[in-house]
Amino acid sequence: MPARAQFEDEFLDDEYEDSPRDGQKTKEKTRRLMLELLGRWYWIILALILGVLGAAYYLSKAPKVYTASSTLLLKTQTASVMSQDQVADIDLRSVEAMNTAVARITRMDLLERVASRQDVRDLPGLIPPSVNWLPEWAQGDGPAIDQAPTQVPPPPALAGRIAGWLDVSVRRYTRLVDISITHQVPEVSKALADAIAREYLAEVQSEATEGRSGAIEVLMEESEETRGQLQTARTALSSYARALEVHQALDQQEVVVAQLERRYLPAHPKMEAANLELAHLRERFIREFELARTSPSDSDYWENKTAILPDSTNDNEAFVRGARQQLLARIGVLESEIESQTNVFNAMLTRIEESSVNQESEESSAEVSSLARVPGWPSAPVANKIYMTGGGAGFALGLAVAFLLTKLDNKYHTVAQLEGDTDTTVLAAVADIKPHHLAQAERRYYKKHPDESPEPYADWDTHLVFRPGCSTTSYAEMYRVLRASISLLGDETKRKVTLFTSALPGEGKTSTSTNYAMAAAGQKRRTLLIDLDLRRPSVHKMFNMERDPEGGGITQCLAGINSIDEVVRQAPHCPNLHMIVSGPKAPNPGELLDTGRLRQVLHWACHHYDVVVLDTAPLLAVPDTRIIAPLADNVCLVVRAHYAPKGAIGRVMEVVEEDRTPLSGVIFNGFREKKTLVGQNYSYGYYRTSRYGRSYGYGYGGYGAYGAYGADDDDDSGKRKRRRNKRRRKIGR
Repeated sequence: MPARAQFEDEFLDDEYEDSPRDGQKTKEKTRRLMLELLGRWYWIILALILGVLGAAYYLSKAPKVYTASSTLLLKTQTASVMSQDQVADIDLRSVEAMNTAVARITRMDLLERVASRQDVRDLPGLIPPSVNWLPEWAQGDGPAIDQAPTQVPPPPALAGRIAGWLDVSVRRYTRLVDISITHQVPEVSKALADAIAREYLAEVQSEATEGRSGAIEVLMEESEETRGQLQTARTALSSYARALEVHQALDQQEVVVAQLERRYLPAHPKMEAANLELAHLRERFIREFELARTSPSDSDYWENKTAILPDSTNDNEAFVRGARQQLLARIGVLESEIESQTNVFNAMLTRIEESSVNQESEESSAEVSSLARVPGWPSAPVANKIYMTGGGAGFALGLAVAFLLTKLDNKYHTVAQLEGDTDTTVLAAVADIKPHHLAQAERRYYKKHPDESPEPYADWDTHLVFRPGCSTTSYAEMYRVLRASISLLGDETKRKVTLFTSALPGEGKTSTSTNYAMAAAGQKRRTLLIDLDLRRPSVHKMFNMERDPEGGGITQCLAGINSIDEVVRQAPHCPNLHMIVSGPKAPNPGELLDTGRLRQVLHWACHHYDVVVLDTAPLLAVPDTRIIAPLADNVCLVVRAHYAPKGAIGRVMEVVEEDRTPLSGVIFNGFREKKTLVGQNYSYGYYRTSRYGRSYGYGYGGYGAYGAYGADDDDDSGKRKRRRNKRRRKIGR
């Protein structure tokens, strides 16, 4: 198969295979978006309530208005020139004719005549008072706005007001036109509707008595005007005849000169004669052109065109080129105008001939079908309609707010969100550990086992769940799920080293790695936990141990000061679990990790232990983890719910792709379940509004200098002691 055909087949196959997956992803994103919107139902309900309350407030303030309607019956009068005038009622089937009548009724000049009538201006309550939309408590002690005196404005302004109250409509399938006026005073609405109807009838009758203007006379006047315009255009065109003749001769001479230039030199007699003739024609063209454009028949056109042409005395050739272009353009315009005027003139002559034989015209006439009545009940506001409008607007606003907050939310709240955006497997979801829940479980356990003492575990961190009374809680079960998920990644004998990291500090990677190590040790497998976060180590704090014990830590081991056997120690009160703490602060952690010594330590650990757990630094804060990750068998990313920005997680995915380090999976840590919200097993609705990099101190791409993350924070022993004493008191209750 040719290479091109093979490429096309592969491209088409890929497109065919990816298309259903893309559609499925789109459907999944749409479904997640709908669930997230429903998860913010409280915004929708709040906006809906506000919309209903706004509708109620509008109803309490909006004045009642009344609508009165006068009805006109439109007819058609047919007149024939050949016979006597005949008047007949003809059904107006043309929608355009009815709409024309409606437009004539709503003309401002007709409404101004209505506004000028004294009986209309004397109507009591013609100008309704203004409405004060402020609540009573905000109006103050001054006079209310709706009590201010109103004056009747002059006719033009009053006509504008009447136009706002007026509504003219055609009843469907009839010749009836309703003239409706909506006003706060019922008597005013009736009087205005009748006045407009009567004024329109008077106008129609006045036009009928004046008689119709002859169509032939109108056409004759228009034809004479067209004839004059046509004659003017032809006269102007004739003034350019000689200039156009010289222009054509100039074109021919330029062709001759161009042909001679290809055969003779400039000094050749024939060339000199041809150039002399060309110059003579140019001079002649200039004279004829000047005569033509100064001709009275077309002098108006050239008044504004003189500035466009260059000066003939300075640049003769440029002037000739510009003049020829302007001449051709003007001739083209005149010819087009003559053709158009000729067509119009011929059409008018034809219409005059037809009209002289027989003429028909249609004029609308009207009569009152029914006058308005004083309305007995208000036409607006309609409470049900206002409530529905307010509720619908509130619902739409709440939905828009929920959608906006969903788009602005840059945190992960559910497993579905994390999997959908990162396209990575979530190994386990660990709920936000509540220390008081674990304390309650411990109290229940020690009540059942009074012989056991909680004192050995009182120094442990409150987030360690594998201790008496807490190992049966749902928190411990979540870490057992993590243990099972990691064991299913491959052959455990070949995948012993598991690395835990996070995008940013504070996502719970240390508590996750420690609890995972304790869960693995709970299966009676020899487990080694190594604290490789050399800048801000925390594993020793989990068991209330010293950072730099007597035997040293991983720092001394990597530096070659102590052997591996010297730095390994048994975890307190946790069989099968050994650990290597950080040791003293390393001045150059990056260089210390980038040695073959770390590879030797991990090789020794894999030989003596079944499970090796590495607690490393945040991936985006410092480069240490990127050095260690290629040596691990399982690389796990801890993502804290409601905390880690989506941009940071996306950057982590880019980093591991750049380093070609396969990510085994993600641990969704610290989610908060809320039954009142809609979600896929987990809450969608809780988040803290913050821009990425503001609340947590890490901007996109700038996660602090290397040393900034490694600031020594071992001076919080007092805080840990107070927290430990408080926990002892809770357990002892």
